[in-house]
Amino acid sequence: MDVAKAENPQSSAQVAREVARMILTGVWREGTTLPREIELASRFDVSRTSIREALSLLKAKGLIASKQKAGTHVRARFDWNMLDEELLNWTLSALPTQEFAKQILEVRRIVEPEACAICAARGTDEDFARIERAYRGMDAAGMDRVAYAEPDLQFHRGILIATGNDFLIAFGATVAAALRMSFDLSSTNPGAPRKSLPYHRTVLDEIWARNPDGARQAMHKLMDLTEQNIVTAMSRQKKKDTKDTEDENARTRRAR
Repeated sequence: MDVAKAENPQSSAQVAREVARMILTGVWREGTTLPREIELASRFDVSRTSIREALSLLKAKGLIASKQKAGTHVRARFDWNMLDEELLNWTLSALPTQEFAKQILEVRRIVEPEACAICAARGTDEDFARIERAYRGMDAAGMDRVAYAEPDLQFHRGILIATGNDFLIAFGATVAAALRMSFDLSSTNPGAPRKSLPYHRTVLDEIWARNPDGARQAMHKLMDLTEQNIVTAMSRQKKKDTKDTEDENARTRRAR
């Protein structure tokens, strides 16, 4: 039976995601020793091979570490590779909190305005044309939030690529999930995508003008709008959750 379970390629990925969720939500805190492989295999109903593969994946992301004769333990939070795209997605699913969204926006504020300035100073016409194509894709999406998201992401990543800085380019790849999360949160407000389009246009115009200071300031203004959208979206979600809880409590009282 163990061999049959091992044939499922999804088993290790599913286990890794579930163990990560338990760590991220504090079920297994920093320093906690995880159950043995055989216990985890029984708990998740998978093979020990799948468990080993899952644990290897989590070790690579900095969540856990193993010591001989001491077992596998949860590492300190500052050791976690929070810029790992998969880990960011897991964190978003486990902890969709305003604080997490705020931290992601802080990362974008640190990187993107300066990247815009560098892009405007040293980017090529080909780089700018790539960013322009992404902008036109956003414009063509109209009010369709789903269709708008991908060219929006390509617009911002295109700026990082245009810096020609290998470290910034690599950083852009790792924060792709962070950018997408920020877009998803901010664009849940009615009309948010369309309202942000002129801000993107200003960023693009300043880049084409090869104006580093103007590009930097334009991106700061776009980040201001994004932050406003995120705060509004999170507030709306909190009110909805509160109302849903109140409605559920009311139904429970009526049923008694």
